[in-house]
Amino acid sequence: MLAWDIERLTRQIEVGSMASRDYYNSVLLEKLRGILVEKVCLETGMEREQVRDALKNGIFGPALLRDKELYRLLYTGAPVPGSGRVDLLEQAIVAIEAWKL
Repeated sequence: MLAWDIERLTRQIEVGSMASRDYYNSVLLEKLRGILVEKVCLETGMEREQVRDALKNGIFGPALLRDKELYRLLYTGAPVPGSGRVDLLEQAIVAIEAWKL
């Protein structure tokens, strides 16, 4: 099962690197946003919906994270199709892993 999940995610990243902005934002960035929401909930004790709503807000989101770069990576949308999208995903993953309140 895990191998299938990894294969599926790998394929989504491959497709997302060249797909439409909507696909990239709604499939790939949304997965990373969900992971960040979970991490913020665990670190702060805030409710999931409260965190999700705060992060969607251009003022409250960066203030909650205290990391403008991480916010920019996840909430400003997709760069043009190509390898830059994969690079953005890699940067976002590293930033999420490193994030602490």
